Amino acid sequence: MRKLVFVVTIAFLVSVGLMGMGCDKLPWNKPQQKAEPQQAAPPPAQEEKKPEPTAAPGKTSQSGEPNEAAKSNLKQAMSYISIAKSATSKGARNENIENAIAEFTNAMNKDPNYAEAYSGRAGAYMLQGKNNKALDDLKKAKEVNPESASIRYNLACVHSLMGNTDYGLDELDAALSKGFNDYDSLRKDPDINNLRKSKEFKKILEKHKVFITN
Repeated sequence: MRKLVFVVTIAFLVSVGLMGMGCDKLPWNKPQQKAEPQQAAPPPAQEEKKPEPTAAPGKTSQSGEPNEAAKSNLKQAMSYISIAKSATSKGARNENIENAIAEFTNAMNKDPNYAEAYSGRAGAYMLQGKNNKALDDLKKAKEVNPESASIRYNLACVHSLMGNTDYGLDELDAALSKGFNDYDSLRKDPDINNLRKSKEFKKILEKHKVFITN
């Protein structure tokens, strides 16, 4: 009996000792550390797209074409020239020529390389008898577009009006070589009367296989 009591006592003491240790010390109940939440990686920075280059205001476009605002001014200027040529009164004629010159100038301000605007204003100056101004504009037009047959013909006209026959014939030669084919003007245009008086005039036409009759 004493042996049984002793065994029970020992068992009781062992159980109390285990309870004193606490179950949190047992390896299978080891507390797990909470994982730190991972922050999402920022999206890769996208390369900023640069805008496509465009023609600056007042400049010729990349294609070489005049900008639309300059074209509009040129169109309006040509309308004034047309009205001026059909005007019955001198006052109305002069007023429309001045309006045309202003519009040609506006076109040039918006597109400094607009050869047709320089040539057009030169024609307006010629209507006013301001051949020196016309010559300056045509020289600029030629500088911008030396391959224009009409610009070279207009230079021939202004040189003829100013009595610069040799220069006029040279420009006429250049105009024909670049494709000028307004044979009615070669026959009747009063602006080149001085050139027609020269023996070289017929030779230049024959050189380009142009044969006209009066």
